[in-house]
Amino acid sequence: MKHYIVNLAFGITFLNLAIVGICNLNLTSSFMAMVQVCAIASNTLMGVMILFNTIASSSSSPLHNPHWLGMIACNIALVKLIDATHPLCGALSLLFLVGFVIVIISVLSIGRSFAVTPVLSQIKTRHIYRMVRHPMYLGEILMITACFLTSITIVSSIVMALFIVFAVLRIREEEKLLLKSDSYKQYCITTPWRIIPHLW
Repeated sequence: MKHYIVNLAFGITFLNLAIVGICNLNLTSSFMAMVQVCAIASNTLMGVMILFNTIASSSSSPLHNPHWLGMIACNIALVKLIDATHPLCGALSLLFLVGFVIVIISVLSIGRSFAVTPVLSQIKTRHIYRMVRHPMYLGEILMITACFLTSITIVSSIVMALFIVFAVLRIREEEKLLLKSDSYKQYCITTPWRIIPHLW
């Protein structure tokens, strides 16, 4: 019962982040405005999905998944470090939008199987999941990379590295559970790449 309450709290938190984003929308920079609008959209979608999806009883509390919490912390930190005056913001906007679209398509493709923590449920192998097994993380990495490239400093480099580490650990944690399913083992054979085709 406890993990249901925690998941409910996280769903409400995502919706609150969306509301805060709307109230603090910065229209002085097109890059920052785009980042904020995309964040509002993704936070709203994930908040609604978490609240209305049926979380399997075998799922654990997000508080027991530090990798997921670490990714969120790094995400927020990198957005705070954005330099909206960078001359390549226009090109980086395209990279950010590509990542955002991948995230949205990924979340919508898994539908009711989407959960805030790893859950052994029906394996999704259609649409974008035919290309890589974890496209949502690929999208998130592209979005975060776009933010990082606007302000490459020692601090932002450390945060970016931590985000990648947390994402890899998160993927391994998910697959440790999913590999208990024979259908997922078969899926790994037909779709061998986790997030980057021909690399990993």
